[in-house]
Amino acid sequence: MEVIISLTALCISLTALFFIVSNYWRKSGIYVRGQYSVHSSSYCEDKYVGSITLENNKDRPVVIFKVFLLVGKNYYIELENFEHDPKILKPYEVYSNQYDPVDFYSVSMRRIKLNQLLDSKNVKSSLVLATSNGKYTVKEWIKRWDPISDFFNNHMTALIQPMRSTYKNKCYGSEVKFIVDIKTEDGKEETIPIYPRDYEIRKFKKFSLTRESLESKEVLEEYLLELAFEGVLKCTDIVVHDIESWRKEAYDGDYKEVIEAEYYNWFNYVVFGRILTKFSDIRLYFVNRKHRKANKALQRTSR
Repeated sequence: MEVIISLTALCISLTALFFIVSNYWRKSGIYVRGQYSVHSSSYCEDKYVGSITLENNKDRPVVIFKVFLLVGKNYYIELENFEHDPKILKPYEVYSNQYDPVDFYSVSMRRIKLNQLLDSKNVKSSLVLATSNGKYTVKEWIKRWDPISDFFNNHMTALIQPMRSTYKNKCYGSEVKFIVDIKTEDGKEETIPIYPRDYEIRKFKKFSLTRESLESKEVLEEYLLELAFEGVLKCTDIVVHDIESWRKEAYDGDYKEVIEAEYYNWFNYVVFGRILTKFSDIRLYFVNRKHRKANKALQRTSR
């Protein structure tokens, strides 16, 4: 009996100790995970950091003054400067930012090229934070997943992007025909989407649209202006946008082929898909080798 009481007391003590240590760990020190991506673009010669993500894994805020990418042992690329307005990363908060292409990198009024180091697998790079507790090197990588990595292993993997036409940060769907901007007499602005069959419903409070008024942007605009002139539509300005024309212009020449999604079972995807991917990779290898040989032959003849 005494043994059971002693073991119970020991378990309770160990459990209490575990919670004390866990609580201390959550609220002491800094533990920030991070991730960055290096991009190349036709818009600039230099490779550049295109995005960063920082995640505070402590139950206490972290005050950040600057964010750097340390390349090798001695090259610090400044990514963020919060000197005048320090970034306070709240407990368990995530900070993310995207960056545009650079003109070039400079050091002591001289241009410096970093492509060779950023490309090298032997040169280690890491995010470094200038915090209120001093220098902090981000040691743990945020493990993100993207289906594009599955595609390279199995070409049957399809990454599907939803396409939307956006107007004033809102999407109205593929059936929208026109969008009407109305400025009311009290200065308010109203955006009204018009669909092909809106003549069948009462779209506006005091009148309905007609089938004929939806024939074109010009006809609809003239119809609404006439109602405004008669005082039926209370407004000071009307603008009609032809969304159908916008879509045709945006997707002109693209997305004409339509395919129906097929279901692939486990065997087709995992086994047959991997086999097709291997053959595709081998074929691509020989095609690239052929192009490399052709380019070398062309360089020799040009000399």
